Amino acid sequence: MAPSLSLSLGLVSVLLVVKSSASLSDYAPNFTACPDIPLVRTFTPTSQILNPSELSFVASRESSIIPHGWQSWLGNGSAIGYNTSAFSDFARVGLAFSGGGYRASQFGAGVISALDARNATAVAAGTGGLLQVATYLSGLSGGSWLTAGLYMNDFPMVQDMVLGSQPGWLLQEDLLDPDGPLGIVDVLEYFDAIDQSVNAKAAAGFNVTIGDAWARALSYHFLTGTDLSNFFDTSSHGAGQLWSQIASATFFINHQAPFPLVVLDSNGTFDLTTESIPLDSPVYEVSPFEFTSFDPDISAAAELSYIGTSLFAGVPVDNASCVTGFDQAGFVIGTSSNIFASTLSGGDTEVELVQSLLGEPIEGESPGDAAVSKWPNPFWGMAPSNVAATSAELQLIDGGSNGENIPLNPLLVKAREVDVIIAVDGSSDTDDNWPNGLALLFSAERLSTLLGDSHQQLPELPSSTDDFIAQGLNLRPTFFGCNSTDVPLIIYLPNSPPLTGDAPFCNAPTTQLQFETSETQTILDQTYINTIGGFVPNTNSPDPNWGRCLQCATVDRSRLKTTPIIDRSAFCTTCFTQYCYDPANITNSSELPNRNLTYAGPAVSLL
Repeated sequence: MAPSLSLSLGLVSVLLVVKSSASLSDYAPNFTACPDIPLVRTFTPTSQILNPSELSFVASRESSIIPHGWQSWLGNGSAIGYNTSAFSDFARVGLAFSGGGYRASQFGAGVISALDARNATAVAAGTGGLLQVATYLSGLSGGSWLTAGLYMNDFPMVQDMVLGSQPGWLLQEDLLDPDGPLGIVDVLEYFDAIDQSVNAKAAAGFNVTIGDAWARALSYHFLTGTDLSNFFDTSSHGAGQLWSQIASATFFINHQAPFPLVVLDSNGTFDLTTESIPLDSPVYEVSPFEFTSFDPDISAAAELSYIGTSLFAGVPVDNASCVTGFDQAGFVIGTSSNIFASTLSGGDTEVELVQSLLGEPIEGESPGDAAVSKWPNPFWGMAPSNVAATSAELQLIDGGSNGENIPLNPLLVKAREVDVIIAVDGSSDTDDNWPNGLALLFSAERLSTLLGDSHQQLPELPSSTDDFIAQGLNLRPTFFGCNSTDVPLIIYLPNSPPLTGDAPFCNAPTTQLQFETSETQTILDQTYINTIGGFVPNTNSPDPNWGRCLQCATVDRSRLKTTPIIDRSAFCTTCFTQYCYDPANITNSSELPNRNLTYAGPAVSLL
């Protein structure tokens, strides 16, 4: 699932001469007296308890914001054959954005644009408005970068967020080897600033790794404070911006966006065949309020504002020395996208090289320790049944490392009662960097074998990735669980080539860490057009009914909440015949002709 990393000799020579000359100390956590509140809470798989602040946010958004969103999106419902005033309780909707580096973050941004009611052309297409009726939004790896871009920048519209005045993601500057106007002088300043931040955290007494340097590099692109004019100077570049600060943002206080969740995986031994860690490795999530695992054998949550505090059995080891500021936003998304541990399956050479470039204290660690992101364990010393209780430190890595590359896990927590999930899949599963349904299959296996008590299950899926491809389900939107009543309905939106047969730019390799502005614009345009387009079998034309069909799928579970249950409308029944997965009526990839699968972007040499 994770790509290999290597470094050019040119970059190596640059980094070897980088020395620290100043300090960007805002990345370092601080110490303060502990609050008079519990810092850890526990629950059981069958009696889950959500954070009170999450419950309050959801209740307020669903009472004051989302009803207006449904009204704006569906009107009175007549266009899809319903009278929406008859719905007593609308479906609860979640959006899940997959990993896949810059490819996934740009693809996800194009999808967001197509679902946003602030985009007039998306509204005209019928898709714009879904974002405004969503209660939850989850991201991992590249999808977490998109999440940070939205939530750490006041939830801007996509064009401004990626390419505009927010100040944009600055993807024209390579993530690991940026090219400033002063050449090597600018590059030295860039890596010197990263080094200073990491050293400040180490000086404060925290273990640092390659994951911290990675976190700082991402901060230049997805957090506030960096633009082309100051990219190579010594300003903070996102240091000190905390994930918990989302809760104090005006748009969040006013419930103008879905509740965000980012997924992290525990470190484990990579299987070279599946390119993933074992499915029984614990999974964690980060919200603006808590660090949590709903895995049955953990079932615990910690206050995010004090994450990093040394705790034992849920109590501070030193009541005068609690930690704040550990939840750096860059570190959250850097952990969720930390693929360095995956490279160890091919030997230690690549990680050791990066260690040597970063110097002490990272250079002195074993490759296994240096490759992960280290979090003080808030669940240390908890009940023996808690599998996370045995170590003072958690070693965390990319949230898709266990194969679940779409962050469905938090949206399927039973206590959240999500009815509909839009699964946005930008994975690179095929040789041409397209998804093939593998992430859904990994999630289905983990849910059925490990999470029966704690999570909702997925609806029926094809049995293999070969079946996904043969049926064309990885090349067009598909609804899963259309006629189920005991599992969420999944709206699967895979990254796919343009309907028209045009050459694709949206399937860049995960290892591509730099995009010219024109490339990014093309990617946004292609993914946007696909997302508003649906498909018409045996043609290269968009479906003029797709926007309304998406409305049908998103609102469908609302029918089941009425007494008596409202019958599915004739229009929506027609939509479901075209878009639903039906094992009794198998589709064929030949119904999607002339799709160009070969990446049209520039050739990419590994870093």
